[in-house]
Amino acid sequence: MKSVQIKTIILIAAMWIISYSSMAQKGTEGVPQAVLTAFSAKYPQAQLKKWKTNHNMYTARFVMDNKKYEALYSGDGSWVNTVRNIRHSANLPDQVRLYLKKSSYASWHIDNMERLRTPSQNLYQVEVDNASGNRILYEDAVSFEDKMLCFNDNGKLIKTIVIY
Repeated sequence: MKSVQIKTIILIAAMWIISYSSMAQKGTEGVPQAVLTAFSAKYPQAQLKKWKTNHNMYTARFVMDNKKYEALYSGDGSWVNTVRNIRHSANLPDQVRLYLKKSSYASWHIDNMERLRTPSQNLYQVEVDNASGNRILYEDAVSFEDKMLCFNDNGKLIKTIVIY
């Protein structure tokens, strides 16, 4: 009797392992092995959610340290960048928060905040608008603006991009 129970437990465990491993592979179809290898090497602790393909670029959506990320790779496995959304301005560097409070953008609404890492630089990108986030009210207004403010790791504004 015990022998049958043990065999049943082993069989169930084996079936679970096989089904889990096939679920883990789901979504990797069409993603080159070089990309999968590069991703695994760069983010070994990541919990992969899914892959997205656009032309010869591959985006991995994953969770790490309870934070959501997207990493972009070229077809040869070269890492292009990694983006993490920032939910609260308290998670921005002090210098970025100070700039947003004291600059001409102090009254602007923050639409989105991201941490962008590339092989050559790391940036904080803050998308702001001067319509308090209400696009409908200002749809026909000439003065409505969206801007992307790009800050370096030290919190220095290095680029402002007007978004149309």
